[in-house]
Amino acid sequence: MTKISTKDWRNLPLDRWNVTTFHAYLVDRTRELYGVDYAPGGGGSKSARWSREKGMLKQAQGTYGNAVLRKFIDLCHDNYVPKREYPYPAFTFMYAYQDRLFAQAQTAIAAEQRRDEALTDVEERAKALADEDWGDWL
Repeated sequence: MTKISTKDWRNLPLDRWNVTTFHAYLVDRTRELYGVDYAPGGGGSKSARWSREKGMLKQAQGTYGNAVLRKFIDLCHDNYVPKREYPYPAFTFMYAYQDRLFAQAQTAIAAEQRRDEALTDVEERAKALADEDWGDWL
């Protein structure tokens, strides 16, 4: 089995994402959506900002889980209006000022899970019907 890098968010299953994966996701999505290189926001040295952001990502991942955190980031990007001085939202901004979107992310993921469970239930019932012996009935 080939090992997938934790930076390869496109191929790494979401349940195996870690802080490194989320950072790679932020970097790539910022480049794709806004055409600029990503750097964490806030004050202090660059290394201190990366470190602070990693801590925030780790805390959010532990609190909400990978699916909700990724959905939250996507919602933040969807709702952000770029400004000249802030051409993209840094995660520190998302976490501090767009935290209300966590509830929307949780709702969306819960709805997806209910939909997936319902689909699985229907598929299992269809398979049971297909496997049933219908010889006496016909």
